[in-house]
Amino acid sequence: MSNDKDSSLDKIKEEFNFIADSVFYKIYEEFDISCDLNPYDNSASCPPDSLSDSTISEKVINLLKALYSNLYRVYFTSNDETNDYFGENIDDVKKIGCIYLKYWLYDQIVSKDLDESQVIELFKGYEQHINGKIREIPKDYCNINELDLNYIKTIKNIYALNTFLHTYNKNSNNCNSNSCKYMEYFGEGLDEFIYGINNCTNNLSNKNYCNQLNEFINMCKNDNEYAGISIYYENTKSKAESEGKYLLSVETYENKQHYMYIKNKEVLNLLKNSHFLNSQNRTTIAATSVVGSAIGLSSIFYYFYKVILNDIFIYKNCSIINIK
Repeated sequence: MSNDKDSSLDKIKEEFNFIADSVFYKIYEEFDISCDLNPYDNSASCPPDSLSDSTISEKVINLLKALYSNLYRVYFTSNDETNDYFGENIDDVKKIGCIYLKYWLYDQIVSKDLDESQVIELFKGYEQHINGKIREIPKDYCNINELDLNYIKTIKNIYALNTFLHTYNKNSNNCNSNSCKYMEYFGEGLDEFIYGINNCTNNLSNKNYCNQLNEFINMCKNDNEYAGISIYYENTKSKAESEGKYLLSVETYENKQHYMYIKNKEVLNLLKNSHFLNSQNRTTIAATSVVGSAIGLSSIFYYFYKVILNDIFIYKNCSIINIK
């Protein structure tokens, strides 16, 4: 995306109004409420005056203060010690509060235009003033790992893709110039997700990023209600098929085949800029392949040449054997 600031969830929500009604956004927007404006908690979530550091820029200090407050809200809400935050979404916070706290944090980093040195300051300040420093909250709660700016943008893109896929309403999309722009962004998120799976499987070049990606992958498993991409194994994929989900890909991760499904096939057409979907160099698929069996096709396609994925699928130079 040409302007990273346009990729925040607030900006995306302006183009896809169905996101505004999602549990994701309702949790996310709670993080923008200043701790001293909450009418119920008597500023309990506000950081102490000691959260200051002359070696850290004011922009970063202000973000650290907001992070302190929001980490407090997620932890004490998740542990049933308060109901002052998140309205009717308390049960959801217990399950996805940490992931969406990090999504909010990464959005803040990008929208506030922090540079690489300020990102380093942020994580340094987090370790010095927040991590393990808030009463009762254990160290490394929410698994906030230090990432460089590029990895922050990457995982943020994947979070945005998940939010879109989960909340997508086919009747709400008219793909004007702006929403088409976000389709490109979501397509990039799909590419980053697939690439990340393969990269973290074969080469732990960035352990912290792979930890964050693994957390997201785990959220997508076990028929998780918050997953835009649902991941199943060989012995569970029949459930996805019975629910009418659509196979997106089969990838090997942690020595197991992961069957990745989405609930709306329409988005495959919308994400057609994705290199993953449009690649003409994908491995050809034989009739006995896991992809063929996972999709449950009544006709199995033997590919003799490349497959071009355009719109949903375009098959070139293939023979069809009908199986009764």
